[in-house]
Amino acid sequence: MTVSTNSMTGVGLVTGGASGIGAATVKALLDAGVRRVIVADRNEDLLNKFRAELVQTYPDADVEVAVVDVNVEEQVQAMVAQAVDKWGRIDYCLNSAGVAGGGFKIGETALEEYERVININERGTFLSLKHELAQMAKQEPLNAGPRSQRGAIVNIASIAGYKAIPGGVAYTTSKHAVVGMTKVAAVDYSGQQIRINAIAPGWIDTAMTRNSPGATAMLTHGTQPERCPAARPGQPAEMADVITFMLSEKASYVNGTTWQADGGLMTH
Repeated sequence: MTVSTNSMTGVGLVTGGASGIGAATVKALLDAGVRRVIVADRNEDLLNKFRAELVQTYPDADVEVAVVDVNVEEQVQAMVAQAVDKWGRIDYCLNSAGVAGGGFKIGETALEEYERVININERGTFLSLKHELAQMAKQEPLNAGPRSQRGAIVNIASIAGYKAIPGGVAYTTSKHAVVGMTKVAAVDYSGQQIRINAIAPGWIDTAMTRNSPGATAMLTHGTQPERCPAARPGQPAEMADVITFMLSEKASYVNGTTWQADGGLMTH
């Protein structure tokens, strides 16, 4: 029996959800049938503007926002509790809060900058996973049948989780950690009808990418045909389509893996 992504009826939760891949995924989830979602971000102004846009576009959806620094455990715990207090559960989680940083060789990298990137990308993903999984493990499956799940989570990794990004020791380290963390989470929750996967985007045209050191070179030279078969940067909506599939029951046999959505960049 096939399953339509338009039948996604559970509760969504997206960190880093006010912009970029996170915001695109919120829209993709709503397009797929989700009508209850929490959008979390540390930028309150951006959150409120995005919520106003969503309410206008999806008037039948219940959209909550949460101002969250994923580096602070109490705030992450409160974010999950906000969803559970209102709707009783969480079903589809995307952990996309992250920063790029970089631009310096290891010997020139300030400890404070290294810790900033690690804390948001690695610690933030860990804390989000910790509290999402704790909730999913104690809730009943959303639907009956062989594809039923208590919940599904996607983490944002990167091609930097597989290769070195020059001048990006903290970012590269953090994304390698996310790839490993995703595998451990899948193993830890084996047999509990919870799936944890990650996506490894290539060069995606987002504000974070454009504001990164060397962004012009990355988006131009890094997407030349001899380096990237797609010969262009990816768009956030393209990542959101992959993420939505991975969160849906259509991907019910996909677990503990990282999907490289990079236009073929890693073929070289």
